Formats: sequence, structure tokens, C-alpha cells
Amino acid sequence: MHRAAALLALALLSLLSVSCDKGTPIAPSGGVLRVTVTPDRILADGEATVRAEVLRANGNPVSSGTEVRFSTNLGNVTPGIAYTDANGIALASFRGDGRIGTAKVIARSGSLEATSDDIKVGSFPSSISLLATPSSVPETGGEIELLVLVRDDQGNPLAGTNVNFAADKGTLESGGRFLATNSAGEATDLLEVTAADISTISGDSFTVRVEASGSSVLSQSRTISIQRAPRANFTFARSLLTVVFTDTSTGNPTDWFWQFGDPGNNTSRQQNPSFTYPAPGTYLVRLRASNATGASEAAQFVAVTGN
Repeated sequence: MHRAAALLALALLSLLSVSCDKGTPIAPSGGVLRVTVTPDRILADGEATVRAEVLRANGNPVSSGTEVRFSTNLGNVTPGIAYTDANGIALASFRGDGRIGTAKVIARSGSLEATSDDIKVGSFPSSISLLATPSSVPETGGEIELLVLVRDDQGNPLAGTNVNFAADKGTLESGGRFLATNSAGEATDLLEVTAADISTISGDSFTVRVEASGSSVLSQSRTISIQRAPRANFTFARSLLTVVFTDTSTGNPTDWFWQFGDPGNNTSRQQNPSFTYPAPGTYLVRLRASNATGASEAAQFVAVTGN
């Protein structure tokens, strides 16, 4: 009876020993583990090949069937556990899960661990260009078409990027909500600016801008000029009977008409003319400054002494 029990125990021990000998091998300590992913740039739901190479300390491949475990911070690796071939190579597949970002694949076998180079998943907005048409509006108001083009870091148009237009003044057709770029990488909006909007601007311009989110926030702005009617004004300097006139009108006039008030009714269309009077006296000089938006006049008495 005791002999039979002893024999049974020996048989169990033998089975356990065989089972342990046939367990899945792992890389021996002191070895080398390398992992690469090809290609290193995929679409958000794209796929790449993961290759792990496991070597012994002497540079020879590990035993065929050595276990390698894979993990990643973004996306999925399948299978999560792979086994080396006769050359110490274990293969798996990396696939994006729809998220955009930078992934790394980690391979482990025994005490060995290796991390792949960065894998770019999806396309990142890298540059934006904003076009505003027209680039100026009259002080009575108007509409401005806004167009943005978004490109990735390879210079290709990028579809599906959320962009946001904004303006210092006026009302956007989008209401300021996010818009997605089309297949050409473009998104458009329309800005309406009224005379009441412009009346609150002390200067001669305001700003429109657009933002897009990538690895960081990208933005670009454009300055919109206000086409104001000129406000005529001038100064003068006298030297004997000659007077030099200097235009100081605001509102960017493009045309000037001077009347010097002399008996000969002389005039000039120069911006900064000079005129020699025939005799001392006081003359009423008028300037009419105009542009495409409108015109205004200014007048001053000029006393000429001849001394």
C-alpha cells in the first residue's frame, strides 16, 4: 500500500516536471529586445506592423516560441501576446482607435522591455491661412467673406478640423460656433459690419481672426481697414509773398482741390502746393479733400505781409 502511494507520488512529480519544462519560454536576462512600428504615421483608424526582435546576450535569437507582450498608450495592439519565430522575431498589428495623437508601443519579455519610436496617429493641423475679402469696408458698413485653409504637417489640406472665427466688431454668420473644414481643408464665414459698429471704432481699422486646435492652438488675424470720408485740414508757412501749404487731412484722401482766394482765382490739385500772391493782403484759402467714400472742405484766412 505504501509502495503504491510512493509510486503515484513519483508519477505526479514527473508530470509536473514535464509540464514546467514545456512552459512558455521568456527572454533570458541580459538579452536584447527591440521593437519597431512600420509605418510610423497612420490615419486615425489606420494600421501598422509591430516587429519585436529578441536576442540572447551573445546576439543569437532566443528560442522559437518565446513570449512577447505588447501594450500601447493609444490605439490597440493585436495580439497582445505574440511568440518569436526561429529568428527571434515576434509580429503584431497596431491599429488606431479613431483618436488623434502620438502613440508608443511597449514590448516586454521576461525582464526585458523596449519602447518604439513615436507613431503619429491621425493628422495634426500645422498651419492656417486666413483670407478676408474685401480687406476694407466703408464707414457705412458692409460684408466681409472669411476663408481659412488648414494644412497638416506634410502641407496637405486637412479635412474635419474645427475652426473658430472671431471679430472685434460686427456679427458673424456662424455666431462664433465651431466650423469643420471640408475635404479641401477650407471653412468659410461671413462677417456683417454696420455703420453703428464702425461708429464705436476710434481708429481706422479693426481685426478679424481664426483659431484651430492642433498639437497647440493655431491662430491668424487680418486687419480690416475702414474707408472713412476725409476730414479736410491744412497748415501753412509764409515766406514774403509765397505760402507753402501742407495737407493734414485725415481719412486717407486721394484727391485735393485748393482755391487760393487770390484775384486770379488760381487753384491747384497737388497735395501740398505752394503759391506766390501778387500783393500783401488777407486771402481766404479753401481745401476740398476727397476719396471714394466722400469729401469735406476746410478754409482758413491767410495773411500775407510781404515782409
